[in-house]
Amino acid sequence: MNQEVRTSKMKELGGVWTPETNWQVPTTNGEAVFVFPAFGPNNYDEAVRQVLANGQRLPTGEQDAFMLNESYNSADNAIKESPRTKFVRENIMHDGWLWVPQVNIWTPRKVRNPGMYSVFDENGEGLAKERSVVELEDRLNGGSTERGVRFSTDRRVAFAPLNTITAGAHNKGTLSQDGAFIAVYGVEGAEKLDAVAKVFSLKPYSWIVDNDSDKLIQSLFALGGGRLLGDGRLSADFDSNGNGRVKIY
Repeated sequence: MNQEVRTSKMKELGGVWTPETNWQVPTTNGEAVFVFPAFGPNNYDEAVRQVLANGQRLPTGEQDAFMLNESYNSADNAIKESPRTKFVRENIMHDGWLWVPQVNIWTPRKVRNPGMYSVFDENGEGLAKERSVVELEDRLNGGSTERGVRFSTDRRVAFAPLNTITAGAHNKGTLSQDGAFIAVYGVEGAEKLDAVAKVFSLKPYSWIVDNDSDKLIQSLFALGGGRLLGDGRLSADFDSNGNGRVKIY
């Protein structure tokens, strides 16, 4: 049964969902378990609601990056050719987008140190919750700085200065030096995305928010790599409003 039919059947059964496969993916910070079937396709709010309503936790950006790298570059051919990794490559990345549960908060360009805050949306609040610079800076207090990006001690909040962020096409191998990718995926996760981007024929590409207003602008994030934008490119949408029909674990 394909994912769209299975999703329809779940709705008919009142949302009954049972994991068919547990995929254990090693990461820098321990093992992450991804479950199938994936939730979606749907907009951000509905996708994360389904995940949380079924007792699952939302993955961090770093966990997503390690999962994607295993899907495209696993040294174990049995994993690389398994139905679950083919599903990730063909059904999710090629045919749609993968929501990453991070909320990005863009400061006005005119402030003294403009940039992008990125917050792990573990409770699925999305754009409904307003966040302030005071709150975010308080969470960053006492954290560390890696490759120009500041991280909170719990790694749930990051800040990338605008001068570390590049929009448009990126040379392959440079995502691990880009502030926006590091803020969302962490240093190790951004390195894994560099490895994923090398699989595609074209250069990776990203869209960001150009905030020329006087207020903070919040956005969501999705990653794709297929026919919606033309084959052969890893594409990162840092300025999503949360609409669109994409899948999430």
